[in-house]
Amino acid sequence: MMRKIFIISFFIFIGCNQLVEKTSPLDGIYYVLDGWEQFEDGEHDRAHDLFSTVLLNNTSQYFVEAYVGLAWNSIYKANTIQGSSNFSDREYQRDISNQYLDLAIEYHTDSCPPINIDDCSVLCQNLLTGRIYNSSYQALEASRRFYDYGLDSTNWFSMVDYSNETIAISDTLLGQCNSEYIFNHDPTVTFIKIRILRAQTHVRLKDFESAYSELILVNNPDCISDDDDRPVSEIVLECLNSLDID
Repeated sequence: MMRKIFIISFFIFIGCNQLVEKTSPLDGIYYVLDGWEQFEDGEHDRAHDLFSTVLLNNTSQYFVEAYVGLAWNSIYKANTIQGSSNFSDREYQRDISNQYLDLAIEYHTDSCPPINIDDCSVLCQNLLTGRIYNSSYQALEASRRFYDYGLDSTNWFSMVDYSNETIAISDTLLGQCNSEYIFNHDPTVTFIKIRILRAQTHVRLKDFESAYSELILVNNPDCISDDDDRPVSEIVLECLNSLDID
């Protein structure tokens, strides 16, 4: 009888050890994957926690993935914060997303284009697209401040700088990496929307010819027609107003 009790106790002990082994901390990539799943479900606070957990690891192997996830999560969370009374909270999310992207670049040992033209991985494409969306937003805000607050030239120059950055980064994404980019965590973010962002950016810089060329690549026959002989600026502005860019 004692022998049977000993054997049963031994198996319970072994089973407990196995349970402890299975509940040890997961590899960082699992938190990244879970973070993106929560992101796709719109659970931004939970996604933030999961991506952040990766940064507690002793190894920085998945830091780039975590920071890119945190950046996109902050961009989307900012879009959920509505109302003028929440402006500072919305701006905080935008600002912190930029910091996350800077940290992703810092930890990316191989570097994304244009530094390393050979690395056009999905991770790099998502990093570049995050930067495009952020710089475009910053350009728009600088333009708004310019017109709303006394035509301060500082705001105008900021708008120009952010606009040029938007064009340069999107040149890299669409020209060197993937001309038909689709964000793998939100299929509504596509190269078409980036083309439209580029057209809006050219308009902001009063370069209507470049905006027109960009809209041709959007390939919307109801928007740009070869037989339209109106001024280019009029065609471009009407086209942009007609497009669904939400």
